[in-house]
Amino acid sequence: MKTIVNAIFIFCFVLIKSQSETDLKAIKDIDNTQSVSMALLDNSPSIVFANSLPKKISLNTSNLSNVSVEVTPFYYANHAYKGYEFFGLKDTLNSFKYTSGGFHNLSKVTLSLNAMPKDSATTISIGARTNILTLYNHSPQKLHEQITAVANDDEITAMAKSNLLKNGIKEPSVTDSKYEEYIVLLEKEKDKIKDEMKIDVRLSDFINQLKNPMITLDVSGAYSTIAPGNRISDFRTDRYGVWSTFAFSLNLNKEYTRFFKVYLFLRYLKDSYIEEDIMKRSEFTDYGVKLQGVLSKNISVAYEYVKRNGDGGDYRSVGQIQYKVNDELSFSGGFGKNFEISNTNLMTFLGISWGIVNNPKTK
Repeated sequence: MKTIVNAIFIFCFVLIKSQSETDLKAIKDIDNTQSVSMALLDNSPSIVFANSLPKKISLNTSNLSNVSVEVTPFYYANHAYKGYEFFGLKDTLNSFKYTSGGFHNLSKVTLSLNAMPKDSATTISIGARTNILTLYNHSPQKLHEQITAVANDDEITAMAKSNLLKNGIKEPSVTDSKYEEYIVLLEKEKDKIKDEMKIDVRLSDFINQLKNPMITLDVSGAYSTIAPGNRISDFRTDRYGVWSTFAFSLNLNKEYTRFFKVYLFLRYLKDSYIEEDIMKRSEFTDYGVKLQGVLSKNISVAYEYVKRNGDGGDYRSVGQIQYKVNDELSFSGGFGKNFEISNTNLMTFLGISWGIVNNPKTK
């Protein structure tokens, strides 16, 4: 069984590597999160997370023994978002309008597969999640005004032509032999104006705002099966659950790179297990909160508390830290008390997330 799991891991590694070598014009600094198939088993640095911007494919591992691969099928279809449609905004003539509904939400569905092999048993889980609500700090009309102020190429072109005219350089006819030389000068003048207006910086700030919406609501579901003794023929239902995560993000600086985030978590679980050769079931309701401080584009810290009600109530209390090396690779750690562990014992998790984004380039 472990050989099969390792083979899956190697296959996913090669797949992601080959995908990441393609020329992707991707929006950078997308958050890395855990997969729901891993979160179902409570065996990851965090089980409370939300991300309205799914990746094309990602690979997650916890303590190098719990392996999960997550894909967004929509990205493999013959369709690509244009501009800000990726963020649930459709760019019309005079304003944005929300497209967060119907097919757009279905396109954000991510599917995940997780394998956790041990000497005594192997657990395999599958899961799915999607975002069903996203609201930004400003209205669609206000967002459109912001982007128009920094990405109006016609206005910048007019300013550049005016500057050249002041210096005695008139725009020649298209058929004039000096027209190409004029275009070169015009582009240089436009670049100069953009630098003076800090267009690239302001555009980056605007994109950061869209990547960190004020409010999101995600829904998830997952199912796991276990094979005692690592025998394929012995696989049986282990656990299934459904849950939702509400997230609120408070911006802390004008560049939209530092945030304070609050997550509210509600989950229903049903476990199946054998006791004295009799199949038994337990039901739980988990609810909790997570507080997260995003200190920069690379580092964030968080604390997560989840209370479990039902048969044999328990709780999870975990401190977390995440370091993002780049847009594809991040490391996360968790330290504290997990479910089904006595109050005197502590647990530690080391998580690694590696994947690629395939998101459109904006204006």
